[in-house]
Amino acid sequence: MKLYDYLRELDRTDARGVNPLEAYAVRVGTSAGYLRVHVLKARKAASLRYMRKLAKASEGNVSLSEVLMHYGVTAEELNNKAA
Repeated sequence: MKLYDYLRELDRTDARGVNPLEAYAVRVGTSAGYLRVHVLKARKAASLRYMRKLAKASEGNVSLSEVLMHYGVTAEELNNKAA
């Protein structure tokens, strides 16, 4: 699943007033507001360490390669093996 789609899916408050994006933000170590403003639109560059946190906190819903592509790494670059 694409990171953008995953974040949009999480950012829906349920009938109990619970927003799953808040729990994801806690797992990542940030706020839901930061995710909405900076991560959702990939407006700020992220470190590899932070991208790994985003993937791990998704609990298998978003792979590290999908997070990398969200930040502009192309599939070709991911598949290109170092010589």
